[in-house]
Amino acid sequence: MIELVILDVDGTITDQNRIISTKAIESIRAAEQNGTVVSLISGNVIPVMYALKIFLGINGPVFAENGGVEFNTDITPFFTIDEPMRFYKKLLELNLCEGILTNAWRYCSVGYFPKDEKVDKIYELSKGYNVELTDSGFSWHILNRGQNKGYAIRKLIEEFSLSPDKILVCGDSLNDIPMFSLPVKKAVPNNARQELKSMANYISQKDHGDGIADILSRISSF
Repeated sequence: MIELVILDVDGTITDQNRIISTKAIESIRAAEQNGTVVSLISGNVIPVMYALKIFLGINGPVFAENGGVEFNTDITPFFTIDEPMRFYKKLLELNLCEGILTNAWRYCSVGYFPKDEKVDKIYELSKGYNVELTDSGFSWHILNRGQNKGYAIRKLIEEFSLSPDKILVCGDSLNDIPMFSLPVKKAVPNNARQELKSMANYISQKDHGDGIADILSRISSF
């Protein structure tokens, strides 16, 4: 039986325009009322995740910056911004990217948009730094090595003392692969990348938040 559900945010409980599905909200609340702990994880920042936790009534911890920062009752960063920022400054110096607004609130990562056809060059440069790059489908992120959504899931396994088969993760983009690589249950909405679909235990025929509502309605089958 699933006791803990971890949901990605952008593209998973929201649509491609980042509008949250009301069906997803209703299904989250129903799952919580039935005793399931729900957690959110995103490449977005703590102010956004804090607001989602409070206003959606999320009963579990939430994670920002691809698992690099946790908020439950306090903000807990697991990494620093030093190395991501050092690499980001080099990219700006070489005119390879543009920053994003939410960098103003980041603890341990930097978001950016690559300039035209500069993705491969940025990847090559990153090899000289202690960083990882990931694409959320909405923006790119410079992370510390080991900072990813899989790291956050392992923290939750420790925090709740759960076996992985009691955990369900849901996502849609490449930055969700680290949590899909763990021996947990996995489900995706229909809009998910093929890489995730190939790893999933269940693929909804519905997109985005409608897909999450479908998945959570079947939670007893996982």
